[in-house]
Amino acid sequence: MGVLVGLAFGGHVAAFAAEQSCKAEIGHKAAQKLVQRCIFVSPATNPPCHANNPCALIQEEIARGCAYLAQEKDAPAYCRAKPANPAQHP
Repeated sequence: MGVLVGLAFGGHVAAFAAEQSCKAEIGHKAAQKLVQRCIFVSPATNPPCHANNPCALIQEEIARGCAYLAQEKDAPAYCRAKPANPAQHP
């Protein structure tokens, strides 16, 4: 199972293991905003969109999801914004 999880996130899981949670890093309200963005755009069946994960992991998933949606007219504004990083916390 651990190997599959590591592969699913491009092998970045070990790097995030020692980081603090997004909630601890930027606060509950800002972390929840990232989580909601992540859930909305993630193409994954089990995305890492949880405030207990590091912000960097959540931000990578938002960027990945936005890359799929960037050309869609219905994409969220934070995915269409250029050159701003859509994964940055609010």
